[in-house]
Amino acid sequence: MSAPSPHDEPRLLPAVRALLAVLRRRVRQYVWAEGLAVAVAWLGFAFWASLVIDWFFEPTRLVRGAMLAAAICGLLAILWRWIGRRAFVPFSDGNMAMLLERRFPELDDALLTAVQLTERRRSDGFSDYLLAETCRRAAERAANLQVGKVFNPAPLRRGLAAAVLLALSVALFAGTAPGAMNTWQRRVLLFSEELWPRQTRLLVDGFDEGVVRIARGTDLSVVVRADTRWPHVPEVVHVRYRTEGGARGTEAMVREGDALRSGADYQDYTYTFQGVLAPIRFDLVGGDARIRDLAIEVVPSPTIVEMTLACRFPAYTAREPRELPVAGPMAVPRGTRLVVHATTNKELVRVQVDHNLDGATPSGYPPADAAVFPEHPRHFQFALDALEEDQTLLFTLVDTDGIRSREPVRLSLQAVEDEAPRVAVRLAGIGSAVTPQARIPVAGTVSDDFGIARVFFGVGVEGLPPRERTIVASAGNPTELAIDDALEIRDLTLTPGQRLELAVKATDRCAVGEGPNTGSSERWVLDVVTADQLLAILQSRELTLRQRFETVIGDVASTRSSLAQIDLATAVEEETAALDVTPDVAARPVGAEPGDAVVPASGETAAATARLRVARAQQNSRKDTHETLGIAEAFEDICLQLENNRLDTYELNQRLRERIAHPLRHIADEMFPELERRLVQLAETLEDGELAAENHRRCLVQSDQILLQMRLVLGQMLELEEFHEAVAMLRKIIDAQAELRGRTEEVHRQRLRELLLEDLP
Repeated sequence: MSAPSPHDEPRLLPAVRALLAVLRRRVRQYVWAEGLAVAVAWLGFAFWASLVIDWFFEPTRLVRGAMLAAAICGLLAILWRWIGRRAFVPFSDGNMAMLLERRFPELDDALLTAVQLTERRRSDGFSDYLLAETCRRAAERAANLQVGKVFNPAPLRRGLAAAVLLALSVALFAGTAPGAMNTWQRRVLLFSEELWPRQTRLLVDGFDEGVVRIARGTDLSVVVRADTRWPHVPEVVHVRYRTEGGARGTEAMVREGDALRSGADYQDYTYTFQGVLAPIRFDLVGGDARIRDLAIEVVPSPTIVEMTLACRFPAYTAREPRELPVAGPMAVPRGTRLVVHATTNKELVRVQVDHNLDGATPSGYPPADAAVFPEHPRHFQFALDALEEDQTLLFTLVDTDGIRSREPVRLSLQAVEDEAPRVAVRLAGIGSAVTPQARIPVAGTVSDDFGIARVFFGVGVEGLPPRERTIVASAGNPTELAIDDALEIRDLTLTPGQRLELAVKATDRCAVGEGPNTGSSERWVLDVVTADQLLAILQSRELTLRQRFETVIGDVASTRSSLAQIDLATAVEEETAALDVTPDVAARPVGAEPGDAVVPASGETAAATARLRVARAQQNSRKDTHETLGIAEAFEDICLQLENNRLDTYELNQRLRERIAHPLRHIADEMFPELERRLVQLAETLEDGELAAENHRRCLVQSDQILLQMRLVLGQMLELEEFHEAVAMLRKIIDAQAELRGRTEEVHRQRLRELLLEDLP
C-alpha cells in the first residue's frame, strides 16, 4: 500500500461522517419509537384501569378527575423520560464514535481518534500525514460495520408489542361495545354523572337532591325498591354509612316479602336508622346498582317555646279581657272566647290543629290550620269560639325544613262551670219547733265568684205550694253579702201540727248554659207547735241544763277539795332536800354503801303529789270553763227562742238572762281564767314555802268564790223551776176548768135534747 498523501483526507472524512450521521439518525428513531410505544402502552393501560375502576365502583366526579389527571401526568412523565430527555439531546460525532467503539472493539479506537483529531485545529501541532493515516484506517475499519447491532431490540420490541396489544384491545372494545366506549368517554373524559348500564335498578324515595332532613333523636326508615322488570333483583341490599365522627359500617337491609312470586313491580328493602343524633352519609348497594352519597341532616324538631291565652270572658263575670300564660291544663269560665298565641323555636310553614285526645276527631271539630304570620314565621295564633266543654287542642308543627313535630303539643282547656252561690247562714235563736206567730232570724254570708243577683227565703209548707221571700235583690255585682234578716211566719197562717221547710237561697248572674245558678243553705224542717208545747219543750231543756250544771258544781267542789288536801309544808321540805343532795345520794336507799347498786325509791312523795293535784286542778278548771260557757249559751238561746216565738215576758227574761245566763258567762269568762292563773303561779312556786302558801290560799279562795257564785245561779234555776211548776199547775187548773166547762155544756145540751123529745107528740 502506498503512503497516503495529504490530499487523501477529503476522501476519508466524508465516509466516516456519513456513518456517524446514519448512527445519529438511527438513535433518534429508536428513542422516538420506544417512547411512543411506552406512551401508547400507558394510555392503553390507563384506559383499561379507568374503565375497570369506573365500571365497578362508579366513583365520584372528583375521583374520576383524579384518575384522568393521573393518566395525563403519567403520559407527560413518559414523554419526558423516554423522548424529551433523549430525543432532543445533541449527539456529537465523538458521542457516535464512542458508541461504535464500545459496540465494535475491532475499531481499536481508530474511529474515535480520527474524529477527535479532525475536530481540533491545525495549530495543535499534529502531523497531517499521521492524521490522514488515522482517518484512512478508521474509514477502512468502519466500512463494513452494521450499525443496527449497536441497538438492543428487546426493549423496543416489548414496548411495541405492549402498545400494539393495548391499542388493538382498545380498538376492539370500541368496535364491539361502542355504547360502553361512549359512556366511558362521557364519564371519564367529560365528567358526566351518567351511570353505567345496569342489570339492577334501585329506587329510593324521600331524598330531595340526595338529602333528607329529620328531627334530632328521631328514627328514619329508608325504603329501597328494586325494579323486578329489570334482569336482576338482588337478594340483599346493603347500606354503607359513615357518620360525622368518622365511624363507618355496613348493614344489610331487610327484604320485605318476595315480589317475584307475588308478581309485584317492585321488591322492597327497609332499614331504620334509630335515634339519629348527628348527620350521616350513606350509599345503597345492591347487585350492580349503586345509589351514592345520600345524606341525613339532623335539625331541631319544631316545638312551642311560649304560649299564652287571650281570654274574653262572658259578660256576666264582669272581668276585663286578659292574657294568661299557659302552664299545664288551663281552666277558664265556660263561655270564654279564646285566642291561642304561640312562639316557636323555628320558622313554620303550617300548624295543624286537632281537637282530640285519642286520634279520633270528635264530631263538630274537624282539623284546622292555625294562622302563621308570614312576617313573623315563628309566631302563630288560633281562635276558638266560646268554650262550652272541655277540649284538648293538638298542635302539629311543620317547619321550613319540612320537619313535623315529633309529638303534637297538647293544650288542655277546661270549661269551668259557674258554681252556684255559696250560702253559709244559720238559724239564730230558733230551735226545732216554732209557734205560728214566730219570726225566724238567719245570719251568715252569701258569696259567689262573679256576683250575686238575689238572696231569698225558700219556704215550703205541707199541702201548700212553695213560696219565696226576697232578702236582698242586688242592683250591683257584689261577690259577697252579709245576711242578717228574719222571716215572719205569722203571714203564712200556719196551724199547730204542720211542718215548715225553710232554706236561704241565692242566685247568680250566670248567662251561659242553663242560665243563673241557685245555691242553697241547709234545709231546716221546723215543727209548728202551740205556745204551751214550745214552753214545755224549753222547760225540759232547762231541766237538762240544770242537771248538767249541778254536775259541773260537783266537779268544781271536788277540785277544791283536792287542792285543800295538798300537804304544802312537807312538799316544800322535800323540794329543798332535793336541791341540797346529789342525785346519787338522793336515790340511794337508807343504809346503802357508796359502792352498792342504786335502786329507785317506790311510791309518791308529797311534792310529786302536790304537783299532780295542781295539774289536775288546771285540767279540770279548763273543762269546767267550757261546760259553764256552753250552759250559759244554751240559756241565752232559750231567751232568744222565747223572744223570736213572741213568748217572752219581762219577768221570765230577767230570770233567764240577767240571773242565770249573764252570771254563768261571768263565771266562765272571768272567774275560771283567774283560778287557772293562780294555779299556774302555785305550780311555779311549790319550792318557795311562803310564796307557795300564799298562792295556795289564793287558789282556795278563788275556788270558794266560784262555788258560791255557781250555787247562787243554781238557786235561781231552782226558783225558775218552781215558777215553771207553778205555771204548769195553773195551766193544769185552767185546762181542768175548760174540760169541766165543756162537759157541763155537753150535759146541758143533752138535757135540752131530751126535753124536746118529751114535748113531741
